[in-house]
Amino acid sequence: MKKIIFTFIAICLGGVTLGLGISAGNATFSRIAEERIPEIEDSQITTMRVNPLVVPLDTHEVCFVEVIAQAKPSVVSINVTAPAGRSGRGELPGSGSGFIFARDDEYVFIATNNHVVENTTSVTISPDDEAQIPARIVGYDIASDIAVVAALRADIEAAGGYAIAVFGDSDALRMGDAVVAIGNAMGEGQTVTRGIISALSLNIEIPDAHRRLNLNVLQTDAAVNRGNSGGPLVNRNGEVIGIVTAKLIGSDIEGMGYALPINDVRHILDDIIEVGSVRRAWLGIHHEEVSEFFRGLFNLPSTGILVRAVIEDSPAEEAGLQSLDLITHISGRRIEGLSDLQSVLNTIRPGDEITIRLYRAGESMELSLIPGSRMN
Repeated sequence: MKKIIFTFIAICLGGVTLGLGISAGNATFSRIAEERIPEIEDSQITTMRVNPLVVPLDTHEVCFVEVIAQAKPSVVSINVTAPAGRSGRGELPGSGSGFIFARDDEYVFIATNNHVVENTTSVTISPDDEAQIPARIVGYDIASDIAVVAALRADIEAAGGYAIAVFGDSDALRMGDAVVAIGNAMGEGQTVTRGIISALSLNIEIPDAHRRLNLNVLQTDAAVNRGNSGGPLVNRNGEVIGIVTAKLIGSDIEGMGYALPINDVRHILDDIIEVGSVRRAWLGIHHEEVSEFFRGLFNLPSTGILVRAVIEDSPAEEAGLQSLDLITHISGRRIEGLSDLQSVLNTIRPGDEITIRLYRAGESMELSLIPGSRMN
C-alpha cells in the first residue's frame, strides 16, 4: 500500500511547510496486463474500421509565449513570516503566490489562498522577484481557502508596474484544455509549468488538526509545488480560470494538482474587498446526511441531504421545501453528503436562483429557490 497525501502547496520553509491541512490515506494500484490479439491467419478475412463521427482537430500547437506575456505581469510572489511552532518564539519565513485582480485609487488587490497568509505576522509581495513591497491582509474566507491582500499602487508602480488579471470562464472548460500554472514554486521565484485540465468539478476534503475543508476543484497535470498556492491557472487566452490551491502527493503519484474554479470564487473576492468577509447562501433548513447505510436501513430512494425541519420565513419555506424532503441535486450538482452541500453553498451567491432536485414521499420533483444571505 502506498501513502498518498492531500496537501496545500503554498508555504515553503526549506524542510518546513507553513499552511494548513494534510490528510493521509491509502491508495492501491493495479498493474494493467497487456492484452495480446491473436494474428488472423486466413488471408480471405479483411477488417475495416468505421468511425461515424469525424472530430475536427486543431493542428496548431498552442504557443504559450504570448499567453505568459499577457498573464505574468499580474502575478506576484508572496513572502510571509509566521510564529515558529506552538511557543511562538521566533519567526519562520514562508512563500506563496498571488495575482492582481482589482485596484482603486490607492491600492492594488491580490488574490491568494488563505493558508498562504493565515496566522502570519508580516506579508510582502514581489512582482519581479526582487523588490519586496509591504502588503496587508484585507480579508479572508476559511471555507473556500481564499484571501485578499493589498499593496500601495505607488509602491508597485515604482517597482516596475503591473497588470490586472483577466478572468476567464471556468464553466466553459473541457477535459484536455491546455492550461499554464504561474507561481513562486518552492519560494525560488516565479516559474511557469504547462499541462491540461485533467478533471472538472471534483470535491476534495483537506483535514488538519483544526478543521476540514471541502473544496470544489479542477484537476490539472501542470506541475505544481510548494509556493505555487494562490497563483493563477491560466487558459490559452491568458485568462485566469483557476487559483492553484492543493496537490496530491505520494511515491506513486504524478501530476495531480488542484485549483479553485474562478467562477466559484469571483464573488468571494468581491465580497472581501467590499465588506471584508463573505456573504454565504442560506437556505433555511435543519438537515442531516443520508449515507448508504442510512438509505438501506430506511429503504430511501437515494443518498443526499434529508430535511429535518424548515425554518419559518426562510427561503426554503418560501420555495415549498418540506420536512423529510430528500435533496439530491442543487443546480445540477450531485449532493451525496454534507461535504457536497457545503461545497455547493460556498459557490452560490445569495439572491441567485437555484434549482433543487429532491424526493418527496418517493416521488422525484424539482423546486426553484432564491437563497438568502448570512455573513461568514
